[in-house]
Amino acid sequence: MTQRNELVSCVKDLYAAGLTTSVSGNHSIRHEDWMWITPSGIPRYLMRSSDLVRVNVSTGRAVGKGKPSMEVGMHRNIYVASQNINAVIHTHSPYTIAVSISSEFKHVIEEAKIVVGMPAIIQNAPSGSDKLATAVAEAFSQGYRAVIVKNHGVVVGGVDIHKARAIVESLEEWSKIMTLTKIFGGSCEFLDD
Repeated sequence: MTQRNELVSCVKDLYAAGLTTSVSGNHSIRHEDWMWITPSGIPRYLMRSSDLVRVNVSTGRAVGKGKPSMEVGMHRNIYVASQNINAVIHTHSPYTIAVSISSEFKHVIEEAKIVVGMPAIIQNAPSGSDKLATAVAEAFSQGYRAVIVKNHGVVVGGVDIHKARAIVESLEEWSKIMTLTKIFGGSCEFLDD
């Protein structure tokens, strides 16, 4: 399976898992000086590898029939700031967003501690804005693997699409467990930092 096909498969799987809607979220992979990014306006469940838009990371020049995601600047900034990141996933993970605006993240499961670490949590800025792109890229340049934008979504970066996907899924699982602990009176057990 090619990188582009793996990216599209990830997009569809994360849509099916409820981490994006038919037109929300955006995903990309880097290949040398270029990236392949999801287009604007195509439902996630209908996306094909031929719909992806090729964008030069340095110049922002887009090649392809479609229009790149409005968050293309954020993806470019992340790749420039973090040379070890080759895949970026941006979702609207509901449990993760809910925890970020109502509680604080504490490690309650081992996997998330290992896979995610501690996420950066930043304030929202308008979608597609330079302010948002800069803030997210800055967090990645500090070594975070996941950035939660309050009232907006989650951005993760990995060495490949599979590592990035593992981070976003592990973060959502962690958030679900934290939510369930609230139902049962809150967690009284945390992992040592």
